[in-house]
Amino acid sequence: MTDQLSLATVATTALPQVFGFLFGRLGEALDRRAESREEEEFRSALAEPPAPYVLHQDALTGDRVARLGFAERELDAYRHNPDLIRPADAHLLRTLSQVRDDLEAVYGQRFTFAGERRPGAGVRVVQRVDEVGANAVARGVKARHVSDRAAVDIEQTARTVRPGGELTGLDVGDTLG
Repeated sequence: MTDQLSLATVATTALPQVFGFLFGRLGEALDRRAESREEEEFRSALAEPPAPYVLHQDALTGDRVARLGFAERELDAYRHNPDLIRPADAHLLRTLSQVRDDLEAVYGQRFTFAGERRPGAGVRVVQRVDEVGANAVARGVKARHVSDRAAVDIEQTARTVRPGGELTGLDVGDTLG
């Protein structure tokens, strides 16, 4: 789970914007409503402009949808009573952190808010392979070089990697760092 203290660092001034952004994305992920104008105004809470939002349906597992649905019901009370949105509310910060973790998986990108000490938006790659055959390569990312500002999050799974096969998360052609 994302460090809820990370959200707490921005909470004193931007918690309502963080809440608005995450609640808007949560609603779309659960496909209950289209992206709202209200959420648009909260994008300014992000440290970097987000990539276009692309919902990865395969990431909407039964467990994740249940978790997000439960969180949406809990957060709805805050939406209707914005005075309840307080930085000292540990339950709210924990819930928002879990929602962000799930939304990052669902949208395939990081949501880093201005003032947080965590990697920026970067690139998230999820690769699931049943089998990597002999003399075959399954690679998450291949790059010529990596700058010090790069943020790459790679999740790979394979059921079987045959002898001579290769499962590689990141292949950098030049010096890393």
